[in-house]
Amino acid sequence: KKSFKTEPELNTSSTEIRNIIESITKEYGEGVITTLGESKLKAQKTLSTGSLLLDQAIGTGGYVCGKIVEIFGLESSGKSTLALHAVSECQKLGKKAVYIDLENGLDIKYVRNIGVKSEDLIIVYPSSGEEGFEIISKLITEGVDLIVVDSVSNLIPRSQLEANLEKHKIGNPEITTGGMALNFDSDLRIRLRRKDKIEKNNELVGIEVEARIVKNKLAAPGKTANLEIIFAQGIQKEREIIDLATELNIIQKSGT
Repeated sequence: KKSFKTEPELNTSSTEIRNIIESITKEYGEGVITTLGESKLKAQKTLSTGSLLLDQAIGTGGYVCGKIVEIFGLESSGKSTLALHAVSECQKLGKKAVYIDLENGLDIKYVRNIGVKSEDLIIVYPSSGEEGFEIISKLITEGVDLIVVDSVSNLIPRSQLEANLEKHKIGNPEITTGGMALNFDSDLRIRLRRKDKIEKNNELVGIEVEARIVKNKLAAPGKTANLEIIFAQGIQKEREIIDLATELNIIQKSGT
């Protein structure tokens, strides 16, 4: 009997891919090109929003690290509250957070009630839009883990500040500023809308807010989460735990 040795087939496709990657890397540097299997996409780190329901609605378990997130809505709809909850979650992981306070509206007592360690929170007060962007760029190179800009609409160029222009309220107040740049660059956009008041003993103690995912590059958009925000306390996680447990039939509500 004759025996035949079969030569192993060369994976010419893999060889060609490797040659392409080496060629591009040689000209443009490391990290410019890779394969999906070797990329960082398979090991994405996330940061909780501070709301279990919103983490679920986003679809990735929270904000994906290294991405741009835009939170927008009308005045007093919970934008700063949601941002501060992200700061609190960041600090819980031992990470560094910076708050660019362009509105000079931070209440230190409220910040602490939400769970933020005020002594570890870096606060920046830029004098103009240009200075704000320069500081943000510097903070990124310094390795800061979370940068909150409150708010983008106040990143006003120095030329406009010196012109002392009057403020005009024209157009839809829910359309964000900055043209289409922020809309396009954001990986996640969350719109907040006040739904109802929360009262206790006929006294207003908080608001119900609908958080809608209007853009999501990393999961399905269009999902919503209903948040309860209590004044001087923030998002009510206890109520969210009950809602999720009820949804999963872990507990059952009874009575009227």
